[in-house]
Amino acid sequence: MLFVCEHGNVKSLMAASYFNQLAQELRLPFRAVSRGIAPDSTTVPPAIIQGLRADGFDVSSFHPSAVTSSDVSASQRVITIGTVLPVDAQLASAQPKIEQWNDVPPASVGYGATRDSLKRHIKELVEQLDKR
Repeated sequence: MLFVCEHGNVKSLMAASYFNQLAQELRLPFRAVSRGIAPDSTTVPPAIIQGLRADGFDVSSFHPSAVTSSDVSASQRVITIGTVLPVDAQLASAQPKIEQWNDVPPASVGYGATRDSLKRHIKELVEQLDKR
């Protein structure tokens, strides 16, 4: 699974963290990574580190990276969160495997609302994957 947001250090990181936790709990053979369209930092914002830490994740050493066409082609599914893939990355993908989550509120407005929205989407995604 590939989660992609604008900067790769907030929504996609949160989504990958929650996805990996749930997939592991259910013993599903999937793993997620986080990427950004245009990473503008080498770190995670302190509020996100604190929020994820409170939820049991340590992302203090995470460094965001830009999505590449090889990331896309190597992924079973690509989830964009409030953004679209660059054209070169879109060309690397079979379009049906790209899913967009455009209703996730910004974490800058409220970590809890972002977390809850992502967890709802992830629960639905994991249920789909578990039926395969």
